[in-house]
Amino acid sequence: MEHVRKWSLGLTAFRLRRDGGFHLFKFSLMIPCCVAISVVSGHGLADAFLKPVAAQEVVTPPPVSEEATRKTAASEETQPAGSPKVPAGPVIQLQPLDEPAVPLTPKTPRTPAEEKQAEALAWFMSGSLFESRLEWKRAYTAYQRAAELDPGSAETYRKLMQIALIQEQPAQAMSWAMKVVDLDPADFEVLHTLAAGMAAQQKGAEAIKFLEQAANSPTLDPLSNWAIRLQRDLAILYLATGDIPKAADKYELLLKVFKKPDEFKLDPRFRNELMNDPRTGAERVAQVLLDAERVAPAREALELAVKTGKASRGNVNFYQAKLLLLEGKPAEALVELQKYIDAQRQSKGREAYELLSQILSRSGLEGELIDRLTAIAEKDQRNSTLQFFLAEKLTDRGDYEKAEKIYEASLKGSRDLKGYLGLSRLYRKQKVADKLLDTLGRGLSQAPPDGVDEIEAEFESVAKDRELVGLVIDAGRRQATAEPRELTFEEAYLVAKLASQGEQIDAAIEFFRKAKEIAPDRGGIVLSDLAEMLLKADRYADAAQVLEEALEEPAMADRKPNLLFQLSQAREMNGNTEGALEAIDQAIRLIPQAAVLQFQKGWIYYHSRNFEKAIAQFETVLRDFPGETRIVRQCQFSLSNIYVMQGDIPRGEAILEKVLEEDPEDISVNNDLGYLYADQGKNLEKAEKMIRKAVAAEPENAAYLDSLGWVLFKLGKYEEALSPLEKAAEMRTGGDGTIYEHLGDAYDKLGRAADAQKAWAKAMEKSRAERLPDEKLLKRLEEKLGTAAKPKEEAKPQGSKQEGAKPEGGKPQGVEPTS
Repeated sequence: MEHVRKWSLGLTAFRLRRDGGFHLFKFSLMIPCCVAISVVSGHGLADAFLKPVAAQEVVTPPPVSEEATRKTAASEETQPAGSPKVPAGPVIQLQPLDEPAVPLTPKTPRTPAEEKQAEALAWFMSGSLFESRLEWKRAYTAYQRAAELDPGSAETYRKLMQIALIQEQPAQAMSWAMKVVDLDPADFEVLHTLAAGMAAQQKGAEAIKFLEQAANSPTLDPLSNWAIRLQRDLAILYLATGDIPKAADKYELLLKVFKKPDEFKLDPRFRNELMNDPRTGAERVAQVLLDAERVAPAREALELAVKTGKASRGNVNFYQAKLLLLEGKPAEALVELQKYIDAQRQSKGREAYELLSQILSRSGLEGELIDRLTAIAEKDQRNSTLQFFLAEKLTDRGDYEKAEKIYEASLKGSRDLKGYLGLSRLYRKQKVADKLLDTLGRGLSQAPPDGVDEIEAEFESVAKDRELVGLVIDAGRRQATAEPRELTFEEAYLVAKLASQGEQIDAAIEFFRKAKEIAPDRGGIVLSDLAEMLLKADRYADAAQVLEEALEEPAMADRKPNLLFQLSQAREMNGNTEGALEAIDQAIRLIPQAAVLQFQKGWIYYHSRNFEKAIAQFETVLRDFPGETRIVRQCQFSLSNIYVMQGDIPRGEAILEKVLEEDPEDISVNNDLGYLYADQGKNLEKAEKMIRKAVAAEPENAAYLDSLGWVLFKLGKYEEALSPLEKAAEMRTGGDGTIYEHLGDAYDKLGRAADAQKAWAKAMEKSRAERLPDEKLLKRLEEKLGTAAKPKEEAKPQGSKQEGAKPEGGKPQGVEPTS
């Protein structure tokens, strides 16, 4: 059963590509100066992925000349009897007339393991020598050889990690770092580096995991610079990921560092850095503690900020108002907030007016809000945030005309995205399609890269109203045929996206084509998005044609591997395995070191049931890309599924059990192994717990729901099994032959023979429609449809139902095009 990822509307990708590939990182960690590495960035990761890896220079000893060899041999023949034998090859003499130094021959020869250890040490020392000369490539090669000979040396992997970062190869650096912490889980410095790499990729949860492991290291002094640095970074990440309680815990620790520095072993310079950084200074501490409603420490932090001059007077009034409101003193809070408002400050933005609303509500004066805002706005007409807040409240009250005038007046001067979003919301509520389309188009054209997510959120709100989507499509057609044409590129693109979201595929194709016609220079991006939509809609032949067209666009040359990846997907799903392999091989030639492309080749073999070649390819990926955790997992899942489908259930099961042992929280393996247990009728209680963990993480995943229904069926809980099975069958991403078979089995056990017949018939229809039908499934269904009213034995194991691996479905879970 395939896991189908939630389809992104793609507005973010459109905007970023249009602006030249800008990357926004929501997380950032501060790497200590003592670690000689380059900061890992999203650009660095992309570059490391997209550029072919150059062949490494091989480090070899200098050759010995033939003449030197002849001289050495001659000297051996003329040596007096009993004199020390001079070794062949170059010799060492301290003085010209000294006896040559003879190598020591130990009484007990080295074992093969000791020989490897000695050779590894020699290569490590060579690496150190090249490193001291800043010969990074030769040092890297030498350390690699040392690691091959002695894979248990954490220090060798540290060296490789550091050089990879210096050489701006962050993906490789992260792979070496993982090997270090596998060998030395207490290495908090390398764990910090891993956290920085994860944060740079916007993987906040993974970054936090590594930071927490580092902070709990038994080798870490909890009062040291390093300990506080790790706590500081955790504070920043918890705040960035919205975990206010945990962030407040760490910020309280920083407050203690500021107030009682003698209790810590901090360098004064580092303490000053903490106090002066706006992310960690006393004012930020006060703000976070206020958000966590920790009044007493928040007041202490605010007093410290005032005392040290780190907070402006206006901000202090704002924070005092929040404190007073938390203390149950709304009248006093209003006085303090009014001081901030009267000074016409804007540092707290919208938050100040939301606080005003809260204070008035707590005072029983909610009805005064709009009048107060109107009076304030008349005095501060250049404050667009205030103007938009007032217009929003007027919209909520249904006073659309006044709200529209305020938005339009403010947008003449600022063109602020917030204004376009507010105006769009106003027209959405009124269902005024022409103005709505115009506003969204203007907003998208004016939006900064970090504001596209907000545009997309408003876009999704529009897409939920099917009637409104139809009106917008009609408006787009009118604007496209007007003389002169009124439809802009942004508007055509938005209509296409809205139509595709509403599953009006033909209308979406129409407006994607119009967008390409309006702006031919952006044609490649439009075609790429059109192909993505067609893949999502299972229109694989159309998608392949569009991707072939996109590959001809000169502007898409740098995205050729992505397009070839998608083309291989479209061709394989359309039954053209030969063409799929041709496309993926072409992509691999462009980026031979891209693990995802190598995996995709294995998946094509897998999907076309060429299992022997699939196994060989997956094994190659496992060997060549051990550090690519996500791809490794997918190879393991796919190999497990192949073995199960070939009838070697113990081998498939063993792979999943190993994955579960390595990562008990991986929801995919909890589902897959849980299903496999259930299908065999063993470990059922354990299987139910595992599958419920997966369903809790992704309650709308049809594969997980089917697994839950099936394990409940095996436990004899037929009535309870119906709900997840029926839900899975109804979902667009569910409803395959196996799910309907399971549903029919449940109906049959409950005595609902007619419903069972319908479900099995649907299963038969779905299964026969697949490109490579499961003959065993078809045979079972034929038997069930012929004997539905008769008693039957307990169902036998029905093959693999592993999420993300089933050959008949779309691409495996987690596998995405290169980027």
